[in-house]
Amino acid sequence: MRRTTGLGGFLSGAVLAAVVSTAALAARVEPAEPPDTCARAKAALVRERDAVSTGWAAKSSDDPLALETDVLHYRLELEVSPASRMLDGANTMTVACVADGVTVFRFWLHPALAVTALTVDGRAAAWRRLDERALEVELGSSCNAGDRFELRVAYRGSPVTAGLSSIVFESQGGWPVVATLSEPWFASTWWPVKEDSRDKATGELVITVPAELTVVANGTLVDVQAVSSGRRRFHWSTTYPTSPYLFAFAATRYSSVTASFVHDGGAMPVEFYLYPDLDTEDTRERWLAVVAMLETFGELFGPYPFLAEKYAIYQFPWRGGMEHQTASGQGGDHAFSEYLTAHELAHQWWGDLVTCATWSDIWLNEGFATYAEALWSERGAGANGASALRSAMAARRPGNLEGTVYIASPTSVQRIFSADLSYRKGAWVLHMLRRVIGDESFFAVLEDYRERFAYRSATTADFQSVAEEVAGRDLDWFFAEWVYGGGAPAYRSGWREHEIAGQRFLEISLEQTQADPVFTMPLELEVLAGGGAQRPRLWNDARLQHFLLPVPAPVDAVEVDPDAWVLTRSKDDSAFVDGPPKVVAVEPAPGSQLQAGQALSLAIGFHEDVVIDAADVRLLRADGVEVALDVSYDAATFRSTISSRQPLPGGRYALVLSDTVVDASGGLALDGEMVDAAGQALLPSGDGLPGGAAVIGFEVLGSRRPSQRLRAQP
Repeated sequence: MRRTTGLGGFLSGAVLAAVVSTAALAARVEPAEPPDTCARAKAALVRERDAVSTGWAAKSSDDPLALETDVLHYRLELEVSPASRMLDGANTMTVACVADGVTVFRFWLHPALAVTALTVDGRAAAWRRLDERALEVELGSSCNAGDRFELRVAYRGSPVTAGLSSIVFESQGGWPVVATLSEPWFASTWWPVKEDSRDKATGELVITVPAELTVVANGTLVDVQAVSSGRRRFHWSTTYPTSPYLFAFAATRYSSVTASFVHDGGAMPVEFYLYPDLDTEDTRERWLAVVAMLETFGELFGPYPFLAEKYAIYQFPWRGGMEHQTASGQGGDHAFSEYLTAHELAHQWWGDLVTCATWSDIWLNEGFATYAEALWSERGAGANGASALRSAMAARRPGNLEGTVYIASPTSVQRIFSADLSYRKGAWVLHMLRRVIGDESFFAVLEDYRERFAYRSATTADFQSVAEEVAGRDLDWFFAEWVYGGGAPAYRSGWREHEIAGQRFLEISLEQTQADPVFTMPLELEVLAGGGAQRPRLWNDARLQHFLLPVPAPVDAVEVDPDAWVLTRSKDDSAFVDGPPKVVAVEPAPGSQLQAGQALSLAIGFHEDVVIDAADVRLLRADGVEVALDVSYDAATFRSTISSRQPLPGGRYALVLSDTVVDASGGLALDGEMVDAAGQALLPSGDGLPGGAAVIGFEVLGSRRPSQRLRAQP
């Protein structure tokens, strides 16, 4: 490949195809490197001291005035002097009012940068600093909904670069490097801006630097012009709405390469900016994998959101990555990591196209992008499917399970970018949600969520609402325990077998042993019996539950959650713990139609020895009349026969078997529910817990000819 310095290095389609076929499409294994390098880059902003310690915290989302205006466009004209570490420029903001009677506008700028001039619609305007972050401008007249004004803020100074910096002046290979990274609330440390993630705007970055440097930024490169004193001016422009923290630039001596992503509407440039001393065949090939990722993520998430502009990856000084819109910075030891590249690309959908509305909701950015890494393992070029997905999620298991994914008080940058909670546990939330609602619904949720909030922002409540609407069910239980609650379940299980009237059954005792509250989750079992495997699904929502399952042959082994879809503390085998009795057979079957004029003779089979007599059974006609019964029980077969003393007239009937029926050995009450939460008939009976009557419905037809079945009517 031809190496070039500056702009314009192009990789031919033929060479690109060869590179992708040998590198991106090769079968992959999960790397030994930790998959949380994005978190490290962002947490590096506060290695020396956390943002909360100085009061430099995000206040804009709490400011009622922030909702009165909508920034439509930024034009930042900035001269960067690496040698003196100075910035000198102006930002022109085009702002619309969305409420009536607006008289002031607030923006944010670090006090290390001095305002040298400020105008509203070309006229000098009064302003004052409210605190370390915020400045308030007098508009000079009342602005009503639909009106617009133009605010121009000229400024200069040496920006803060230590501890909580979002702009750095460093060097690489003997050349200066200037780069920005503003997340979560540090954009105003290098430019005047309305720092509210919900307020997206289009923008232009017109950056002047020494002529030997190249500037990469958001959007499309409009032009590059030579200016006086050995400088060059780079004009980048984006027509896509962008959150303030996603605007960025980097300037250094870059080698650049451009490939193409071909899509239904044409071709989009894919640009790579590398430090010259790290520009090798290997590093180029590693980044070229992003072309295949664009295809895979496009299939999973919808078309790349910024097709009219570009996708770029550039090296920057931080160790990890940052998903600046249309241009991701990647740096440090893992700059060329396949999974970091996948993570930052996925952010273009989850974080940039749809942005978390508040920093409480950061998992909507980071959990989604982390799960996209696992989806790349499962679905990407050369992927190994389900086994790769399981391996990828195991590699992304949180080390700390105690905290919540949702952040009630997002004042600490370290907490916002917690690798365990915002990234890994956030990814596991999506992984488990996928299992709960199924693949088809899960990817439909992502599609609807994307379409509904494209180029806007969303909250956790918004995402839950979409998930419930698409899945057609209440998911509050799931979000309550996995997003708003902490911890995780620990499972202990045992099993034994029964043979009753020629039918074999497997009985499972399943216990949650964690100190945390009980978790509700569907759990899959793998049951190996007679040389075959069954995958029954259980609804586990209690500390100790018992499930009874028909099996075709003697059982060889049982495994809980064999594909590891649930984030658990542990899964242990133990001795079986005795549980409540269950109904395993009813003759005639529930819902049967019987002929009038005959006495009832109904047999009920249990899976173990019980204590039952006439006081435990009632037969009720639909009009409320109770029918006298005789009840007998055979302890050898666990079978009770229930007979009416008189022939039954036509009508609907319900036989109620009370949970005063208990097992003979331990006195546990009958687990008798005959329908599940969805109204489907259950046999064997029960929800896994002692207590619960069995209600068996049937109909007596009078003179009509009986048929075989009628849906059970309790």
